[in-house]
Amino acid sequence: MGRTSWLLPGIVLAGLALTITTPGEAQPLTERSPNMEGTWVTSPRNLHFQFSHRFEVAGDDADIGDLFGDGFLVNYPTFALTYGVVPGVMAGVRYSSKSLVMDQFNEWQPYLKWAPLRRSSERPWSLSITGAYNGAASSLDGELAFQADVWKRVILLGAVRGFTDTFRTDTTSLALAAGAGFRINRYVTLTGDVAEIVAGVEDTPTGWSAGVHLGIPHTPHTFSIMATNVTSGTLQGTSTGVEGEVYWGFEFTVPFSGFARWGKILKPNEAEPSQGAIGMPVAPATRAETGVIVGPAGNPKAIEIEIDNFAFDEADLEVVVGTTVRWVNKDPVAHSSTGDREEWDSFLIGPGETFEVTFTRVGEFAYHCTPHPFMTATIRVVEP
Repeated sequence: MGRTSWLLPGIVLAGLALTITTPGEAQPLTERSPNMEGTWVTSPRNLHFQFSHRFEVAGDDADIGDLFGDGFLVNYPTFALTYGVVPGVMAGVRYSSKSLVMDQFNEWQPYLKWAPLRRSSERPWSLSITGAYNGAASSLDGELAFQADVWKRVILLGAVRGFTDTFRTDTTSLALAAGAGFRINRYVTLTGDVAEIVAGVEDTPTGWSAGVHLGIPHTPHTFSIMATNVTSGTLQGTSTGVEGEVYWGFEFTVPFSGFARWGKILKPNEAEPSQGAIGMPVAPATRAETGVIVGPAGNPKAIEIEIDNFAFDEADLEVVVGTTVRWVNKDPVAHSSTGDREEWDSFLIGPGETFEVTFTRVGEFAYHCTPHPFMTATIRVVEP
């Protein structure tokens, strides 16, 4: 695939992502392609682990059937560990233990990612900026990425990447990437992407991937099965492929649910917040400076948000000042409603339990579920 063969479709995708005005759905579990992370950023004080495993069958004229004979697997794993620092910012590191791109083992990439723009009903696209360092290439790398929901089922991804030293060649390069996904339903998404270096290093093969991404019902985990010609999961690694090769693989994501609570292991005698029957502090808490009043429960005029199948069913809600919002947990596991700036915290809301907050000032309040940080939503409070 040449440089111009996919560049025009990539530009078209980029234009669509920046101009679509159709409102998107709540953020789903599966919203990226195998070689593109998109604009996703985990919530503050939460840890997220990804394991991507690609492999090929080696041997004389080997194919998948030779695994039962003389063939053997050659593995190309990439591990990623990320931590939410503050709202919209996460720090992480990727490690590829066998990178054909660098022609050596141990490709490390620490990075910092910031998502200044989030999707909403008025803006169904989002933007993120990543700064990274590739240890194998001794290169400062960066990515400007965008993502958009279109017609509720289509996901568009795009990225511009830059490297100060590409593949240890002392050459500064620019790469473009584009991807798309189609949601079959809330659990299954078909995805694909292409990427290529368009300036700097010449004659590099186009990187590509195609996969089926699965959200595992009633868990925060996702699993994908893929085919690709890319062996490394770093920014440089996913910007090119290996000519004529096809690697098969899978990826598994593991959020460390409620990572901020793991510190209790070191402080076993620390008192937990007092909980009532509805999963909230017994005494109502007023925080005038944040514009919310927590509790008490039972307001007959409250607007309900159901927590169902690891999602807030009203991901972008607009209410007037003085409105009470009630979260109702329909899932078989506990969740929380936690303001991104700590305006409120429900602690754990058990199955069948509720939690209420009254909003006392105009503003936009983003929140998430602490045990499952991919669950995010926003409440916009306006004048009556």
